[in-house]
Parts: sequence; C-alpha cells; structure tokens
Amino acid sequence: LEADDDVLVERLLERGKESGRTDDQDENKIRNRFEEYNQKTAPLRAFYATQGKFHSVNGIGDIDEITKRMSKVIDSL
Repeated sequence: LEADDDVLVERLLERGKESGRTDDQDENKIRNRFEEYNQKTAPLRAFYATQGKFHSVNGIGDIDEITKRMSKVIDSL
C-alpha cells in the first residue's frame, strides 16, 4: 500500500490516541520508523519488482476503495 508520509503520520497519531500506544503518539518516533523502513525494507521493492512480484496499491481513501484496489491486483495474479 502506498501513501504519503504525512498522511501516514496523521493516521498513526490518530491511532495512538485511541490505542494508547506511546510509539504512535510521537511524530519523531513515527518518522524514525519511516526512515528505518526506507533504509532497510524499501530497497526490496525494486528486487521484487524486477521479478514481477511487487504490486503497488494506492492506500489513500476509504476502506472500501482501498479494498477494491487490492482485490483488483490480487485478481490479476
């Protein structure tokens, strides 16, 4: 699922309010997690894309919209 970092920060901060998870209540901690992801995990995207095993899905919108996008990708496999 693809989404802009600022959108993800907003979502996680809201989740932190509801869940009580302290790591989701601190924007600096959230952004550090993104940095860690971008350094260590995101590079795998290119590896799998070259094999046709990576499929990006827009993660912005309501749950039904995102689910439809995901289903479309899954159905095409």
